[in-house]
Amino acid sequence: MSLPSMTVGGVEVQGLSDGTLPTSLDKVVDMDAAQAERLVGGTDNGTFHIPVNNFVIRRDGKVIMIDAGAGNTMYPTLGRLPGNLRAAGVDPSAVTHIVITHLHGDHANGLVDDAGNAHYPNAEIVVHEIEADFWMAPDGANDSDKVKGNRARTKINLKPYLNRIHRVRRSEEYLGFVPVIAPGHTPGHTCWLLTAPGGGGFMALGDVVHVSAIQISHPDAGMIYDLDKDQAVKSRKRILDMAASERFAIAGAHVNAPGFGHIVRKGASFAFEAG
Repeated sequence: MSLPSMTVGGVEVQGLSDGTLPTSLDKVVDMDAAQAERLVGGTDNGTFHIPVNNFVIRRDGKVIMIDAGAGNTMYPTLGRLPGNLRAAGVDPSAVTHIVITHLHGDHANGLVDDAGNAHYPNAEIVVHEIEADFWMAPDGANDSDKVKGNRARTKINLKPYLNRIHRVRRSEEYLGFVPVIAPGHTPGHTCWLLTAPGGGGFMALGDVVHVSAIQISHPDAGMIYDLDKDQAVKSRKRILDMAASERFAIAGAHVNAPGFGHIVRKGASFAFEAG
């Protein structure tokens, strides 16, 4: 099976799907529901699906994956990543590094199988220290049930990898990637930038954008998935501006599959150009 791909600075980035995530208009905030429905092109009684994209980069003898999907923990429409990897000729045991944008379930639950064993037995986990520290911390008295639940799940996800986690500090470059912290969705949510010789590069957006049909052209619109909605809006505007200014190729976890394209300016806002 050949994979959709793009090449940036001589580095090929391939796209793989973990499936689709059902969501609904009532999870979009700061936008009229009728407008949101028009932008997404219609819904099934308010429900629609967004893609869950993952990416593979082969570089310097390494097989690097960005995020790990949801496994069998969320919806029957998810958990396709290991099978799609194998179909593309990549055995999960061949993955050497998994670069994590953030530790939410649809990006990290797929690190382990149903028994809690590592899906990727030879992979090192790469995660920014802010993100790792938040989700691996003890629960606080004021933490929400949502935070407590994801902390409990993160401990399961990372348990078989504890002796092979690389915590990226500050703006440390690692594997050719530079972290660009974009907090709000989670405290340490990270966009990963792979710069190309002579300018430009490739940026994995993670969840800066959840619904590309809405939040690229209307970046003030939020989702209830964000821990800090106002901070997430600020981060989204900053990252979209950066991607447009620098002409970075982007790959978004929930941008229209397979997620590849460019952000361009459109009036006072932005638009997505696929490919």
